[in-house]
Amino acid sequence: MNVVLLNDSFPPVIDGVATAVTNYASILTETGRAKVMVGTPRYPNVDYSGYPYEVVAYSSLDTPKIAAGYRAGNPINFKALSKLSKFQPDIIHVHCPAASAIMGRILRNETHAPLIFTYHTKYDIDIARAVKSEHIREEVIKAMIANISACDEVWTVSHGAGENLRSLGYEGDIRVVSNGVDFAKGRVAAEDVAKAVKDFDLPEGVPMFLFVGRIINYKGLPLILDAMKKLSDKGMDYRMVFIGGGVNAESLQQTTREYAISLDVRQ
Repeated sequence: MNVVLLNDSFPPVIDGVATAVTNYASILTETGRAKVMVGTPRYPNVDYSGYPYEVVAYSSLDTPKIAAGYRAGNPINFKALSKLSKFQPDIIHVHCPAASAIMGRILRNETHAPLIFTYHTKYDIDIARAVKSEHIREEVIKAMIANISACDEVWTVSHGAGENLRSLGYEGDIRVVSNGVDFAKGRVAAEDVAKAVKDFDLPEGVPMFLFVGRIINYKGLPLILDAMKKLSDKGMDYRMVFIGGGVNAESLQQTTREYAISLDVRQ
């Protein structure tokens, strides 16, 4: 089976969707279940040749005022579409309803391969943050839903994500397909733990809470800080570690200072 994976983010960008795509590509390739080709917007000065599958990086533009750290790809890049089409995919799997979805629809017309879409995150919140005009925001969401509705099958990563998609106007069928993890089952050896935390203030026996992902409020991060303040008010010793970056990092850091918990909460 030949599988084309399309997404608007891919390393060097690290986010949940990019990680899901790289895991799909790596596991399908390593297990021999499929030959994989990934299509994604090109980032400057990045070498895409080191992967065990081919990455087709196409022309893109920076979007600092809309989505800092991300680039907008050109979905009608004929060179990229030609290469993806010659791969003769059996399935096209799209992970973003923007440029990738448009490219996926064009590629389906060329190859007649079924087009699968996975809805990973609440894009309406990202759109609301980036687009101030309510009218334009509504039109962008309509275009996004049109792209999703055009796919042959729509997946969501959870029932909650499916409910969010329905709230935006999607009326088709939904299949919930959860993402997995690639961590080995079991506990890490004590010496490996000690080595990993030796340069950090993480005392043994002190509870540690951990968040890994984009630092953005809709992931429930203000609620986490509220909970940490309650623990501090009760005199509990703990550590809360946030790993990641995002648009709300500075405001959340300010909240930790206002709550007087900045010694226990670190990014």
